[in-house]
Amino acid sequence: MFEPTSRYAGLATRTITTPEGRLVTYVARRTVPPAAAYVVAGGVTTSDSDRLDNIAHRYLGDPLGLYQVADANEAMHPMELTAEPGRRLVIPLPRHPGATS
Repeated sequence: MFEPTSRYAGLATRTITTPEGRLVTYVARRTVPPAAAYVVAGGVTTSDSDRLDNIAHRYLGDPLGLYQVADANEAMHPMELTAEPGRRLVIPLPRHPGATS
């Protein structure tokens, strides 16, 4: 259902039946790994032109890895990580095959 690099890859799906009798399939809740579960590869200080997807692409080799950067920095709202220039971000090692650091 999801690409192997997706944060949702490997999650179970569940099905509910609505009161109208319609079956709805959904992905089970994703448990966010603690920041300590990531191996730190380095860090980066944000600039005013940074975007999290570009940072992920630059350091992890995949713009969709932005959630890994967010998780490693314990960000509930990932885009806040680049809202203020000068913030120091932890860059984790990539967590999927084929990524580069």
